[in-house]
Amino acid sequence: MKKNDFIKSVSIMTALAFVAAPVVDGMALIPQPVKIKMEAGAFTIAPQTKIIYTPGNERLADAANYLASRLSLAFDRAVTPEPGDAVDTVPGAILMTTAGADPALGDEGYQLEVGANGVLIRAPQAAGAFYGGITLLQLAPPQAFRAPAMVEGRPGGTQTVPPPRPADEPNVCKTEPVAELVVPCVSVWDQPRFTWRGLMIDPARRFWTIDELKQYVDYLALHKLNKLQIHFTDHQNWTVEVNRYPDLTPEKARNAADPQRERNQTYYNLARHYYTQDELKSLVDYAGKRFVTIVPEFEMPGHCEALLRGCPEAGCTIDSKKANNGEVCPGQEKTYEILQGILDEMLEVFPSRHIHIGADECGKGNWKKCPDCQKRMQDEGLKSVTELHGYFVSRMSDYLQKKGRTLVGWDEILESGAKPGAIGMYWRSGTADELVKKAADHGQFLVMTPTDHCYFDYWQSPEKTDEPQGFGKSVITLRRAYEFQPLPDHVRRINPKLVLGVQGNLWGERLKSFPHALYQTYPRACALAEIAWSPEPVGGRSYAEFYLRLGTHFKRLDAAGINYRRPTLIDKP
Repeated sequence: MKKNDFIKSVSIMTALAFVAAPVVDGMALIPQPVKIKMEAGAFTIAPQTKIIYTPGNERLADAANYLASRLSLAFDRAVTPEPGDAVDTVPGAILMTTAGADPALGDEGYQLEVGANGVLIRAPQAAGAFYGGITLLQLAPPQAFRAPAMVEGRPGGTQTVPPPRPADEPNVCKTEPVAELVVPCVSVWDQPRFTWRGLMIDPARRFWTIDELKQYVDYLALHKLNKLQIHFTDHQNWTVEVNRYPDLTPEKARNAADPQRERNQTYYNLARHYYTQDELKSLVDYAGKRFVTIVPEFEMPGHCEALLRGCPEAGCTIDSKKANNGEVCPGQEKTYEILQGILDEMLEVFPSRHIHIGADECGKGNWKKCPDCQKRMQDEGLKSVTELHGYFVSRMSDYLQKKGRTLVGWDEILESGAKPGAIGMYWRSGTADELVKKAADHGQFLVMTPTDHCYFDYWQSPEKTDEPQGFGKSVITLRRAYEFQPLPDHVRRINPKLVLGVQGNLWGERLKSFPHALYQTYPRACALAEIAWSPEPVGGRSYAEFYLRLGTHFKRLDAAGINYRRPTLIDKP
């Protein structure tokens, strides 16, 4: 179905659903705010419109600068914010302030007042002011999202290599700059449902340039998502520069890719690249100015073939030889010395409170044969290799806590019991349900990212003929993504606050280009953004109403140069 046909098709659906606010251009907000009230009139934003922010707050300056940067792209003229002492609406201006904000809004909530005389964004913290600015951009015509697309790893430019499939073709922005943006007058009171609103991307299997990662961050920010987990390491590649262990990246590990997997480019693109620490610091800074936290993932104790190619001494000893079956040796002290040394260096690069160690799908086969592992089990009174895995996770969690950080791991970290000082990511739909239930009984904090709803590398439609290849046989349609219920009944009864939030995961095995990554992400990430931010209405969410709002939101994605999958008949309500 062509995009214009889709927009026409959703225009006839207005009578199908109750909506909290009129669904017209500039009011079809995603995610939907907590409260929004239309007022009479409109405010016109032009290049000369001042953006004023309370002085002395560097983070508030970041929020104002970001709003100004988006408007500069829309107008193709520089818009520069300035500090000012005003605490209420300034005639003809946009004011961002923390003065007099309602503390009930929390760290990321805001109030937005658009009047014919000016715009006021008031928030307790700078993050809330930033999100108020995002809502203001969505209230404006779609040209407010105007930006160049990524073409062959860089912003803008032209395609030099013909894309193999439609999903790989950059959605290059064809939106012309405008002289002004007319915004309807509204009052908004808004705050997020969850504090963890994330996506994950996987350069260990499909390498992305720093510019591509930065653009991915921008797209998160435009949807009020605030966490980007980056899966930096796996069997196939170690993509992060570690100065004390240079063999991990420059020549050995990154050039010793598994030849069997490398031959099958359908599954992996082992580009033999890695990120320098300076590049990563620039990414962290870029994301921070958009109120997105980079959560790094360094796989351990499994998924470690690339690590062991560069640091073979961290492997188990079997028959007097070092073995590399993909898991490190939790029995010897040398392993902890290496891993903690790596983490020490990475903590200087990534200020995130949360450090992800993966800890999933660990084979543990060597541990049953390794004398060091068997001795560790005997010394610690561990009855199984599963308990040895739990020992490893607890030890790394304790180490990170001493550094002021919090360990995050996939739900396998809970197999030997709850880890209340860490965060478990529920991903194995069905398989880990009882595990998560028992962990919640012991006060385990969780992020919900189940395969049933949140794996964006899966097929998007059962009509697979016209789709780029998804992972496995599973299908997660747009509707299925939107129908995600992140609070299991058991957790809801015990303590809903144990669920910190939600995340969508985009594994890299099948991805062939950055546009393809975006195609797999959007519009399913739009659905996830609403699940993560907007309160669940009494009676449940209306997919038909969400689908209707997408008709307008797609115009914003077009203006931003975001490639996305156009819905087909399978996606209709």
